[in-house]
Amino acid sequence: MTEIPKRFYPKAFLSIIRPQNCIIGGLTVIAGVAMAYRMAPVGGGISDFLLLFIYGYFTYFFVAAGGNVVNDIFDIEVDKINRPHRALPSGRMTIKQAWGYVAFLSIIGLLFAILTGPYSALIVLIFQIIGYLYAAKVKTLGLAGNFMVAFSFAFGVLYGAFAYGETIGLPLTNAIPIPHWLFFFTAFLILQARETIKGAEDVEGDEARDVRTIARIYGYNVAAVVAAALNFIGVLSYVLIWVWDFASWNLWPLLLLGAGIVTGAGIAPLTGPDNKRALLIGSTLDKVGALVGLIAFVIIPLYGLLI
Repeated sequence: MTEIPKRFYPKAFLSIIRPQNCIIGGLTVIAGVAMAYRMAPVGGGISDFLLLFIYGYFTYFFVAAGGNVVNDIFDIEVDKINRPHRALPSGRMTIKQAWGYVAFLSIIGLLFAILTGPYSALIVLIFQIIGYLYAAKVKTLGLAGNFMVAFSFAFGVLYGAFAYGETIGLPLTNAIPIPHWLFFFTAFLILQARETIKGAEDVEGDEARDVRTIARIYGYNVAAVVAAALNFIGVLSYVLIWVWDFASWNLWPLLLLGAGIVTGAGIAPLTGPDNKRALLIGSTLDKVGALVGLIAFVIIPLYGLLI
């Protein structure tokens, strides 16, 4: 028999989708569309694609929100140990309610994708299916699970470019320019590093579901080295955006700020691979670094268009 909460908790339906992550992640689609427009401008101006910005943003928001709920459904036993305050382990939402919420969010996200174009909608549908499979099984595989989390965030910029290409009639095989790939790899590597660090933070809880993270299988030291390598390669990919003249050197403060923060994220876990404080600093710096990089990628095309 399904457990019924003693009363309805509206805040649980908000907190379970991680709205801050969805809001920030949606910006990756906006950045992708803006940079794609800069590389292949058509029409009277970028304002002609206002609806594409809106549809793309909300597609990402609702798809990511649904994915976050699915993730919590399958992670309930782990969260009872690591994050008992969350909606499901705390009992403020039932599993049945959560699955209904997933269906609602997923359908809304797919509807926004359909408004963008049939190929974009197909990509979103495939992305949703893969995301659910990740939550159900792949996450327990550790590195592969980390891969999916990092890919999910970074994918928005590629989706934005693809949606723009479909809108203006570009060959779909040429819809994603080089700078998008650089940003994708930067974001992917940084998020992969953060997930590796989080795996070291959550070793105790991950044992409940036998999640095979690098820290659990190979130890804290190996996890710290892997996270550092991923962060340092991510910094290199980020710097190449400027070196290859895809960004104005007038925006050098963003280059130094983002590179500096992520470099710090790579160094922090090395100072104490099993130290909770060092791991938290590394994880937090990665999150801030990803945000700075995202802001940079939104500003870069706008600066190029307005200056």
